[in-house]
Amino acid sequence: MKYVFAFIISFFSSTLLFSQNNAGQNHISGTIRDGNSPVANAYLFLKNYPDFNCLSDSEGFFNLRFPESLKNDTLIVSHIGYTKAQIAIKSLKNNPTNITLQSKTIVLDEITVKPEEDYLKDFFQKIAQNIPKNYPEKRHQMRGIFRKLSTNYEEFTHLAEAQVIVEDVGYSKEVKGAKIKIEHYRESDDFSEIDSTFLLLLKAQEDSYAFEEKNKMPSNPIIRLYEDNFIRKSYLEESPFNSNGYLNEFFGIAELPIYQEFLGYELVDNDTIYTIAYGTTDPPLGTSYIKVNSSDYAVVEFQVTRYMDPERELYEQFLMKYRKIQDKYYPEKLVHKVLRFINRNVGSHQMDISTLWFDEIKTENFKKLKSREIIERDEILPSNSFPYEQEFWKINKLSKAFPLDSAILKSLERHKKLEDQFKENGKD
Repeated sequence: MKYVFAFIISFFSSTLLFSQNNAGQNHISGTIRDGNSPVANAYLFLKNYPDFNCLSDSEGFFNLRFPESLKNDTLIVSHIGYTKAQIAIKSLKNNPTNITLQSKTIVLDEITVKPEEDYLKDFFQKIAQNIPKNYPEKRHQMRGIFRKLSTNYEEFTHLAEAQVIVEDVGYSKEVKGAKIKIEHYRESDDFSEIDSTFLLLLKAQEDSYAFEEKNKMPSNPIIRLYEDNFIRKSYLEESPFNSNGYLNEFFGIAELPIYQEFLGYELVDNDTIYTIAYGTTDPPLGTSYIKVNSSDYAVVEFQVTRYMDPERELYEQFLMKYRKIQDKYYPEKLVHKVLRFINRNVGSHQMDISTLWFDEIKTENFKKLKSREIIERDEILPSNSFPYEQEFWKINKLSKAFPLDSAILKSLERHKKLEDQFKENGKD
């Protein structure tokens, strides 16, 4: 992973010079304040579309871009130590605008949290030690739905969806042993501004790096999303949930310390779930956090945000959410947000947002996937390889549980009806 990250940073240094400003983009700008003082690193996002977000800078200034179709949404402003603010976008008549946050004090009545670093280290060590007990060690199958949305400033530019079966061999074994089969697939047209010359330059620069096989990321977005699950890769020494790796992730080193902040707790099915934010700022921004069940030290949710520039405008984000079935925890939702390298205008306005939802888990009496059924690590998504089965998608349980929002539909249908796009991009 470190080689891949080094490549991304190196590439940014040579491509950001070509970035261009996009005129006419929809945005809200202003300043976050606490009385007369600016609030740095406040986290702003749209309530129903948290993929559109930003941070305030050292002067409290922010600039949040979003599609015109989302103008009826609500702006959320969050920062540790302040009451979360919710503001209807339509009510923000001035642009730039000033937003004032109210300080708050977290009071815990029923539990005592020791702030000492030794206690926290012991806490995270127990998380790592309990991974084998909390997560599946045996072969199992999960059925789910994959969705990848691409953005460009105010528009959604591409949609791909697939119903998949994931067959995993257990968390003590390499994640590459997991197999994935696509059962159904559909995709829209791609309205992205793709620069083929730029892609060739990117490929040439990537090929110039000598990646070790174990550090190569799969090109297939479904496999990449599944393999980017940090909990699943706890067998790796550098994993945040390995007994050897948790110190680097959650505590850092003397020269680059990591700070922690207890955000609170919630009761879920009689279990107490702690939420702890962490990061390189003191206090942490809250964009990286962990939720842990105090009864068994199982991680039920983990979000990590990797920033690539000092202004924190360029980032990659991972989310892993788990649920308990019988005595083991299985993934419920995986999300990966990553910059799109498709033209010289590289930035957080062009993102791929990949999500996997799982609803069906089988631990026994299932038919194993065959080699000819599974997708390969570097296999691109199969445009025109699957017929578009309209009736299947109409009755699909997961599609109905996580429908496309009307704003996304409107954006994707700005040139042509989505159903027509699905049919044209399906196999004849």
